[in-house]
Amino acid sequence: MCTYSQLYKGAYTGNVVERINVDNTLFSKTQYTAGNNEGGFHCHENSHISFVFEGGDIEKNKRESYERKAGDIFFYEAGEPHETIFRSQTSKNLNIEFESTFFSRHEISSNQIDVAINKNPDAKFLVLKILQELDLCYSNSHETIKFLILELCFLGKQCSINRPDWVRQLAEMLNDRWDEQISLEELSIALNVHPVTISKHFRKYFFCTYGEFMRKLKVERSVSLIRRSKMPLTEIAYSCGFSDQSHFTRSFKGFLGFLPKDLREMQ
Repeated sequence: MCTYSQLYKGAYTGNVVERINVDNTLFSKTQYTAGNNEGGFHCHENSHISFVFEGGDIEKNKRESYERKAGDIFFYEAGEPHETIFRSQTSKNLNIEFESTFFSRHEISSNQIDVAINKNPDAKFLVLKILQELDLCYSNSHETIKFLILELCFLGKQCSINRPDWVRQLAEMLNDRWDEQISLEELSIALNVHPVTISKHFRKYFFCTYGEFMRKLKVERSVSLIRRSKMPLTEIAYSCGFSDQSHFTRSFKGFLGFLPKDLREMQ
C-alpha cells in the first residue's frame, strides 16, 4: 500500500486533455506544465505505462533520480512512489492505466508488462501504434487498440521464458552496441558459445532474425531523435546507422506501420 499521496484512477499530476477506456484500460493524453508544483512523492492506484512524446522531466523514486525524454517509455507498478523534481518545458505523455480486473481477466501479471517495456523494443512500437490509432479515431480503433495492448502483454510472456545466461548477455551486448556491425565470430568469442548455437537459437529467444533485431534497435533509437530534435530525417537515418533515408523509411514503416514524418507530426 502506498503511504504517500495516492492518485486514483485516471488522475495524474498534469492535465488530461483526452481519454478513452478500452477493455478496463484507460488511455489518457496528459499535458504537464513547466514550473508547476506537482506535489512531491505520490503513487497511483493502478499500474500504468507512461510514454513521453513531447518534452520531458527529471524524476526520482526511492532509489535514484533519472531523466525522462521524448521517446522514452516507463512502467510504474500500482503504489510505486515517485516524484517530478524538475521540468524545464511543457511535456505531453500518453499514460496507459490498467485496472486490476484487466490482469485477472486476461490471466497476466503487471510484471509481464514491466518486462516487455524494459526488454523488448517491440513494446515501444506497439505503444506508438496505439498513439497513432488514438489520433486516427477510426470506427474500429477501439478493437485495434485492444488487440495492440494484449499483444504488448504477450511480449512480456515471451520475455519471461527461461533463457540461458548467454542469451541475456547477448541481448545486453546488442543493445549496448546497436550502432555497430558485430560479426557472428565476435559474438561467439565474447559469449564463449559456438556460432552455430547462436544462429540456431537466435529466433527462438528474440522472435526474429539477427538482422531484423538490429534494425529494430536502430528504429527504436530514431524515435527519440524524431520526437526531441529538429534534425532532418536524412540526418537521423545516417546517425542511426541506415545506409540512406529510403532504407530508414522502409524499416520504420515495416515495424510501426506509418512513416517517420507521421511520428514527427503527432500531437
